[in-house]
Parts: sequence; structure tokens; C-alpha cells
Amino acid sequence: MAVSASQKKSRDKWDAANMAVLGCKVKKDQAERFKQHAAKQGTTANNLLKGFVLSSIGENEADEPANNSTQ
Repeated sequence: MAVSASQKKSRDKWDAANMAVLGCKVKKDQAERFKQHAAKQGTTANNLLKGFVLSSIGENEADEPANNSTQ
């Protein structure tokens, strides 16, 4: 089902108030190898990085408040 414009606007507003993007620079070949590694693990680079961040600060997915946006 397609996401309506109002749902997108609501999601974007929630994300702006509650989310942040972390990033780092790596060489393109390293990034590609990491993405391939993630795929072999059956996940995404984002999920691997997020898991590392949360475990580093002693949290896990269950500790996060529910996100009411549609993603």
C-alpha cells in the first residue's frame, strides 16, 4: 500500500524531532565490502551499525520507545 503525503509529512516531522543520523567516512571499497558482509549475514549495513551503536551504549532495540511513524 502506498504511503500518503500526509503520512510522509507526519513521519518526517516525527523523525526530525526524535531521530539523528550518525555517519562516518570510509573508502568506497571498504563500504562495499561492509555491505557485502551485511548481506551475507542476512541484514543491512544500517542494522549492523545500529546494533553496534546500541550495544556500545548498553541498550537494545527493546529499550527504544515505539516509533509511531510508518517506515
